[in-house]
Amino acid sequence: MKNEKILKASMDRRLSALDSLPSCRPALMQRIAQEEAPVMKKKLSFGLVFAMVLVSLSVIALAAGLIFSPKADASALADKAIAEKYSVTPDMLTFFYREEAEQSDGSVRVTYTGKDNLEYVLGTYTADVKNGKAEISWSHDGADTAGGYEAEAWGAEQLKQMITDNTATGDMGLFLPQAVAIARAHGAEWEQPVSTQEEKVAYFENLEKEKTAALEARKLSEEAMRTLAKEAVIARYELTEDQAALLELYCQPLADEPNAWYHMHEGVPCFEVQYFLTQNPETRTEKDGSYAVLVNVESGVIEKIVYESGLGGEG
Repeated sequence: MKNEKILKASMDRRLSALDSLPSCRPALMQRIAQEEAPVMKKKLSFGLVFAMVLVSLSVIALAAGLIFSPKADASALADKAIAEKYSVTPDMLTFFYREEAEQSDGSVRVTYTGKDNLEYVLGTYTADVKNGKAEISWSHDGADTAGGYEAEAWGAEQLKQMITDNTATGDMGLFLPQAVAIARAHGAEWEQPVSTQEEKVAYFENLEKEKTAALEARKLSEEAMRTLAKEAVIARYELTEDQAALLELYCQPLADEPNAWYHMHEGVPCFEVQYFLTQNPETRTEKDGSYAVLVNVESGVIEKIVYESGLGGEG
């Protein structure tokens, strides 16, 4: 399964009950305080020594400032390139899977592929990032995108309309059937991956092992990693002071296992943090949505950030 899909699936599960949940910040901070408060004894316990080490490392990480991984930096440049050349805005990226891969020449290739049944009509944008520059192309370069949903290649014009239609109806019924019909006519209809029960069990068993391994590799406190994640969101998406003040940390009340927010991302132990921004409860404002951040639990490096506008999914 693609890393992007795993992260999105996790995000979708946690978004489902968000509207009915109050802010969890007080409870979360109480949990942190209980989790990391030193226990006074006549002699220093191993737990207290470990907690002191965590605090020291946290201070070092925060003092050193934000550090983004090469792939995270490449993604930021690619996001700007796709907006500048193809007018595909961050809101529109809700219809794409984004992946990053290091190349043999030291560059990073960032690809944006239309999700599932939209894969054929939206195509794939490919950005090769090296030395601070991104060269981007589209699999439908040169194709005629005129004609709305009747066109066989869908670009920024269709993406804008897709957001409008999805917002109005609450689902993708106004354009998804047409996307499926176009793909089928070209012999490129998307098929839902099928897994056996044994494969599903093996996947979740391995996932649980990886989550535990990521937790055990932790050298920074969760509070420090949440702070780094928030600073990363503010810096990467250029949020104003007012927007930053409205960021809400999200936690899943039902996911109270110690390793619930830990992941192995391409072999790197990470802690996942999600912030949500709602600037006006009555209407959507630019940059509203969810921001999922993967923080390296050993170094504090920001390994990945995914912004989800919430304008592309069903429901």
